[in-house]
Amino acid sequence: MLSVGFVNLVYAQSTPTEFAELSLEDLLNINIQDSEYGEADFKQLSVTYQFKVAEFEGYLDGDTKLSRDDVLFSPGLEERTNNNFPVVPTIIDQYVHILRVGYNISNNFQIAISIPYIIQETDHISSVEGYSEFLIRSEGLGDTVISTSYHLSSSDIYSWRISGGLSFPTGSIDEVGDTPRAPGDQQLPYTMQLGSGTFDIPLSMGIETKGDHSLSINLSAMIRTGRNDRNYRLGNNYDIRSRYNYRANNALSVFTGVAISYSEAIHGQDDELIVAGDFPYPASITNPALFGGKKISVSAGMNWKASNSLNLAGDFSRPVYQNLNGPQIRELWRAGIQLSILY
Repeated sequence: MLSVGFVNLVYAQSTPTEFAELSLEDLLNINIQDSEYGEADFKQLSVTYQFKVAEFEGYLDGDTKLSRDDVLFSPGLEERTNNNFPVVPTIIDQYVHILRVGYNISNNFQIAISIPYIIQETDHISSVEGYSEFLIRSEGLGDTVISTSYHLSSSDIYSWRISGGLSFPTGSIDEVGDTPRAPGDQQLPYTMQLGSGTFDIPLSMGIETKGDHSLSINLSAMIRTGRNDRNYRLGNNYDIRSRYNYRANNALSVFTGVAISYSEAIHGQDDELIVAGDFPYPASITNPALFGGKKISVSAGMNWKASNSLNLAGDFSRPVYQNLNGPQIRELWRAGIQLSILY
């Protein structure tokens, strides 16, 4: 069965809106009916719920590990530099709930809308008095995506698919919270914002063989356009992924895969995040240059076709190599579950 769409990307340090984008491949996989199952199994409408979680902890500069002491600036004990900061995020937890409705116009062509609800929590340590340890949380709707997917060609041996869409800036880029930067609530860093603030274009194409043992190769990109109202845009993201899928029976299949990704740094800058002085960035996550990088990740998961109308899936992935624009907090792992109902 073809499993090509917006791939389950493994970008460098993810903003919440980028993490929501990571889930689109699995959401698209259930959209277009595989000709192996025949016209009798054709379903026009699909409703999918997906939940994903990711955790980030520890720092890298390139592929070199850094300790918290390396990144945290300690006044009176060391000089301030561009690579140490008075505020240091220690753990970032990201959660996303995605509701998606898809409509199959035919066996080959499908349209869909996806709406994410995002939650992010970040633990910090700081050398600023009164903020030695603190937690910041943001949550709300993310960017809404309208997408299409089309089978270019299909045979008994292989299938090609292309996908494209438009991401609408419905997620907030104005989240505020209490940080050491100043008294009261201030604009939160890029990692705490729920949307990109720009119209973005997700694109993907791929090929997969058919049968009990199948292989797939997928290429995908998220292309950003313009700048948002805060004078920045997130970096473009690019990914290539290969997956091996074993169908144990008509209901159960398991898979393993590898993904190589590259993400750009943030372009522009939100000036509300900087402070006066020789070192304008109070934390690494306020410096737009300290986003992006390269990553290789491995994954495994399963799909269960409980009935002709119900699909369940789960996956887990972990980076095996990261080379980040640092100092940057690194990804530890991510996991997800998915429930799809076809009508």
